[in-house]
Amino acid sequence: MHPQGGGQPTDIGIISSTTEGGAKLKVEKVTIDRETGVVTHAGTLISGHTARTCNSDEEPVAATTFEVGSRVQVSVDADTRRLLSECHTAGHVVDSAMARCGQNLPPTKGYHFMDGPYVEYRGKIPPEERETLLENLKAAFQDLVQEDIDTTIQTLSKENAEEVCNNIAQNFDFSDYPGDTVRVVSVANFPCPCGGTHAKSTGDLKDRGWGIKGPIKSKKGVVRIRYGPDCA
Repeated sequence: MHPQGGGQPTDIGIISSTTEGGAKLKVEKVTIDRETGVVTHAGTLISGHTARTCNSDEEPVAATTFEVGSRVQVSVDADTRRLLSECHTAGHVVDSAMARCGQNLPPTKGYHFMDGPYVEYRGKIPPEERETLLENLKAAFQDLVQEDIDTTIQTLSKENAEEVCNNIAQNFDFSDYPGDTVRVVSVANFPCPCGGTHAKSTGDLKDRGWGIKGPIKSKKGVVRIRYGPDCA
Protein backbone atom coordinates (compact mmCIF):
# COMPACT_ATOMS: atom_id res chain seq x y z
CA MET A 1 0.00 0.00 0.00
CA HIS A 2 1.06 3.59 -0.51
CA PRO A 3 2.80 5.00 2.57
CA GLN A 4 2.02 8.44 3.93
CA GLY A 5 4.42 11.06 2.67
CA GLY A 6 4.92 13.88 0.22
CA GLY A 7 1.81 15.57 1.54
CA GLN A 8 -0.42 12.58 0.77
CA PRO A 9 -2.20 10.53 3.46
CA THR A 10 -1.73 6.82 3.92
CA ASP A 11 -3.58 4.12 2.04
CA ILE A 12 -5.90 1.97 4.14
CA GLY A 13 -7.25 -1.51 3.48
CA ILE A 14 -6.94 -5.17 4.43
CA ILE A 15 -4.03 -7.63 4.46
CA SER A 16 -5.27 -11.23 4.62
CA SER A 17 -3.44 -14.51 4.92
CA THR A 18 -4.26 -16.79 1.99
CA THR A 19 -4.36 -19.75 4.39
CA GLU A 20 -7.86 -20.83 5.38
CA GLY A 21 -8.68 -19.32 8.75
CA GLY A 22 -5.54 -17.19 8.57
CA ALA A 23 -4.88 -13.78 10.07
CA LYS A 24 -6.42 -10.60 8.74
CA LEU A 25 -5.16 -7.09 9.42
CA LYS A 26 -7.19 -3.91 9.06
CA VAL A 27 -4.49 -1.51 7.88
CA GLU A 28 -4.90 1.98 9.32
CA LYS A 29 -1.46 3.53 8.69
CA VAL A 30 1.36 2.83 6.23
CA THR A 31 4.80 4.39 6.71
CA ILE A 32 8.17 4.09 5.00
CA ASP A 33 11.72 4.36 6.31
CA ARG A 34 13.40 6.43 3.59
CA GLU A 35 16.87 5.16 4.48
CA THR A 36 16.08 1.44 4.33
CA GLY A 37 13.05 1.45 2.04
CA VAL A 38 11.15 -0.73 4.54
CA VAL A 39 7.39 -0.13 4.46
CA THR A 40 5.42 -0.80 7.66
CA HIS A 41 1.70 -1.58 7.62
CA ALA A 42 0.10 -0.96 11.03
CA GLY A 43 -3.45 -1.55 12.16
CA THR A 44 -5.80 -3.88 14.00
CA LEU A 45 -5.83 -7.66 13.80
CA ILE A 46 -9.46 -8.49 13.08
CA SER A 47 -9.13 -12.27 12.83
CA GLY A 48 -6.43 -14.87 13.24
CA HIS A 49 -5.36 -18.50 13.18
CA THR A 50 -6.99 -20.69 15.78
CA ALA A 51 -4.52 -22.88 17.66
CA ARG A 52 -4.98 -25.16 20.66
CA THR A 53 -2.63 -25.05 23.59
CA CYS A 54 -0.92 -28.19 24.86
CA ASN A 55 -3.73 -28.72 27.37
CA SER A 56 -6.63 -30.01 25.27
CA ASP A 57 -9.12 -28.93 27.94
CA GLU A 58 -8.37 -25.27 27.34
CA GLU A 59 -10.31 -23.14 24.86
CA PRO A 60 -8.67 -22.41 21.48
CA VAL A 61 -6.87 -19.07 21.28
CA ALA A 62 -6.43 -16.76 18.30
CA ALA A 63 -2.93 -16.11 17.02
CA THR A 64 -1.80 -12.48 17.32
CA THR A 65 0.54 -12.37 14.31
CA PHE A 66 0.94 -13.59 10.77
CA GLU A 67 3.24 -16.54 10.26
CA VAL A 68 6.65 -15.59 8.88
CA GLY A 69 6.83 -16.53 5.22
CA SER A 70 3.08 -16.92 4.79
CA ARG A 71 1.41 -15.74 1.60
CA VAL A 72 -0.93 -12.76 1.91
CA GLN A 73 -3.39 -10.81 -0.19
CA VAL A 74 -3.22 -7.01 -0.02
CA SER A 75 -6.50 -5.19 -0.73
CA VAL A 76 -6.34 -1.40 -0.94
CA ASP A 77 -9.51 0.50 -0.08
CA ALA A 78 -10.29 1.65 -3.63
CA ASP A 79 -12.66 4.49 -2.74
CA THR A 80 -10.16 6.06 -0.36
CA ARG A 81 -7.29 5.62 -2.83
CA ARG A 82 -9.36 7.24 -5.60
CA LEU A 83 -10.33 10.20 -3.41
CA LEU A 84 -6.78 10.82 -2.18
CA SER A 85 -5.39 10.44 -5.71
CA GLU A 86 -7.82 13.07 -6.95
CA CYS A 87 -6.88 15.34 -4.05
CA HIS A 88 -3.17 15.02 -4.85
CA THR A 89 -3.77 15.57 -8.57
CA ALA A 90 -5.88 18.65 -7.84
CA GLY A 91 -2.93 20.07 -5.89
CA HIS A 92 -0.74 19.69 -8.96
CA VAL A 93 -3.42 21.35 -11.10
CA VAL A 94 -3.06 24.34 -8.77
CA ASP A 95 0.63 24.43 -9.79
CA SER A 96 -0.31 24.41 -13.46
CA ALA A 97 -2.97 27.08 -12.93
CA MET A 98 -0.40 29.28 -11.20
CA ALA A 99 1.97 28.90 -14.16
CA ARG A 100 -0.85 29.61 -16.63
CA CYS A 101 -1.58 32.83 -14.72
CA GLY A 102 2.06 33.89 -14.92
CA GLN A 103 2.86 33.15 -11.28
CA ASN A 104 6.06 31.09 -11.52
CA LEU A 105 6.66 30.92 -7.78
CA PRO A 106 8.65 27.93 -6.46
CA PRO A 107 6.30 25.43 -4.74
CA THR A 108 7.48 24.61 -1.21
CA LYS A 109 4.73 22.50 0.37
CA GLY A 110 1.67 20.51 -0.58
CA TYR A 111 -0.95 19.41 1.96
CA HIS A 112 -3.17 16.90 0.19
CA PHE A 113 -5.36 15.86 3.13
CA MET A 114 -9.13 16.14 2.91
CA ASP A 115 -9.46 18.33 6.01
CA GLY A 116 -8.27 21.40 4.11
CA PRO A 117 -5.84 20.83 1.22
CA TYR A 118 -3.54 23.61 0.04
CA VAL A 119 -0.31 24.34 -1.83
CA GLU A 120 2.32 26.82 -0.64
CA TYR A 121 4.81 28.80 -2.70
CA ARG A 122 7.84 30.93 -1.90
CA GLY A 123 7.17 34.57 -2.70
CA LYS A 124 4.44 37.12 -2.16
CA ILE A 125 1.30 38.47 -3.80
CA PRO A 126 0.50 42.15 -3.11
CA PRO A 127 -2.90 42.62 -1.37
CA GLU A 128 -4.31 44.65 -4.25
CA GLU A 129 -3.61 41.81 -6.70
CA ARG A 130 -5.00 38.88 -4.73
CA GLU A 131 -8.68 39.08 -5.62
CA THR A 132 -7.99 39.33 -9.36
CA LEU A 133 -5.46 36.51 -9.20
CA LEU A 134 -7.92 34.34 -7.28
CA GLU A 135 -10.57 34.73 -9.97
CA ASN A 136 -8.00 34.03 -12.71
CA LEU A 137 -6.74 30.94 -10.87
CA LYS A 138 -10.27 29.58 -10.44
CA ALA A 139 -10.92 29.98 -14.15
CA ALA A 140 -7.55 28.49 -15.15
CA PHE A 141 -8.11 25.48 -12.88
CA GLN A 142 -11.53 24.74 -14.42
CA ASP A 143 -10.13 25.20 -17.93
CA LEU A 144 -7.44 22.60 -17.16
CA VAL A 145 -10.06 20.18 -15.85
CA GLN A 146 -12.20 20.63 -18.96
CA GLU A 147 -9.17 20.03 -21.19
CA ASP A 148 -8.96 16.48 -19.77
CA ILE A 149 -5.14 16.34 -19.84
CA ASP A 150 -3.56 12.93 -19.26
CA THR A 151 -1.27 12.41 -16.28
CA THR A 152 2.15 11.00 -17.21
CA ILE A 153 4.73 9.40 -14.93
CA GLN A 154 8.40 8.90 -15.81
CA THR A 155 11.55 7.81 -14.03
CA LEU A 156 14.31 10.14 -15.18
CA SER A 157 17.96 10.74 -14.46
CA LYS A 158 18.60 13.77 -12.28
CA GLU A 159 20.00 15.58 -15.31
CA ASN A 160 16.87 14.94 -17.37
CA ALA A 161 14.61 15.74 -14.42
CA GLU A 162 16.42 19.06 -14.01
CA GLU A 163 15.80 19.88 -17.67
CA VAL A 164 12.14 18.83 -17.61
CA CYS A 165 11.04 20.27 -14.25
CA ASN A 166 12.96 23.55 -14.29
CA ASN A 167 12.22 24.59 -17.86
CA ILE A 168 9.94 27.45 -16.76
CA ALA A 169 11.55 28.51 -13.49
CA GLN A 170 14.23 27.18 -11.14
CA ASN A 171 11.71 25.47 -8.86
CA PHE A 172 13.50 22.29 -7.79
CA ASP A 173 16.97 21.54 -6.43
CA PHE A 174 17.74 17.95 -7.41
CA SER A 175 20.96 17.88 -5.43
CA ASP A 176 18.72 17.25 -2.40
CA TYR A 177 17.28 14.06 -3.91
CA PRO A 178 18.83 10.70 -2.99
CA GLY A 179 19.70 8.16 -5.68
CA ASP A 180 20.44 8.60 -9.36
CA THR A 181 16.88 8.82 -10.69
CA VAL A 182 13.78 10.89 -9.98
CA ARG A 183 10.11 9.98 -10.40
CA VAL A 184 8.59 12.85 -12.36
CA VAL A 185 4.81 13.27 -12.56
CA SER A 186 3.27 15.62 -15.10
CA VAL A 187 -0.24 16.81 -14.24
CA ALA A 188 -1.94 19.31 -16.55
CA ASN A 189 1.36 19.56 -18.46
CA PHE A 190 3.19 20.75 -15.32
CA PRO A 191 6.02 18.28 -14.47
CA CYS A 192 7.48 17.98 -10.99
CA PRO A 193 9.16 15.33 -8.81
CA CYS A 194 6.51 13.35 -6.92
CA GLY A 195 6.11 9.96 -5.28
CA GLY A 196 2.34 10.06 -4.84
CA THR A 197 -0.67 8.47 -6.52
CA HIS A 198 -2.72 10.40 -9.06
CA ALA A 199 -5.86 10.46 -11.17
CA LYS A 200 -5.42 9.37 -14.79
CA SER A 201 -6.33 12.80 -16.15
CA THR A 202 -7.50 16.23 -15.09
CA GLY A 203 -10.94 15.26 -16.40
CA ASP A 204 -11.28 12.86 -13.47
CA LEU A 205 -11.67 15.90 -11.21
CA LYS A 206 -15.02 16.88 -12.74
CA ASP A 207 -17.36 14.62 -10.76
CA ARG A 208 -16.43 15.96 -7.32
CA GLY A 209 -16.12 19.51 -8.57
CA TRP A 210 -12.52 20.12 -7.54
CA GLY A 211 -11.41 23.73 -7.69
CA ILE A 212 -9.59 26.60 -6.00
CA LYS A 213 -10.95 28.29 -2.89
CA GLY A 214 -10.27 31.75 -1.49
CA PRO A 215 -8.95 33.80 -0.03
CA ILE A 216 -5.30 33.81 -1.14
CA LYS A 217 -3.01 34.13 1.86
CA SER A 218 0.41 35.78 1.52
CA LYS A 219 2.50 36.25 4.65
CA LYS A 220 6.20 36.23 5.53
CA GLY A 221 7.28 35.22 2.04
CA VAL A 222 4.79 32.32 1.78
CA VAL A 223 1.77 32.23 -0.54
CA ARG A 224 -0.93 29.68 0.29
CA ILE A 225 -3.56 28.60 -2.25
CA ARG A 226 -6.45 26.52 -0.88
CA TYR A 227 -8.42 24.07 -2.97
CA GLY A 228 -10.99 21.32 -2.53
CA PRO A 229 -14.08 19.53 -3.94
CA ASP A 230 -17.47 21.11 -4.61
CA CYS A 231 -15.94 24.26 -6.14
CA ALA A 232 -16.96 23.90 -9.80
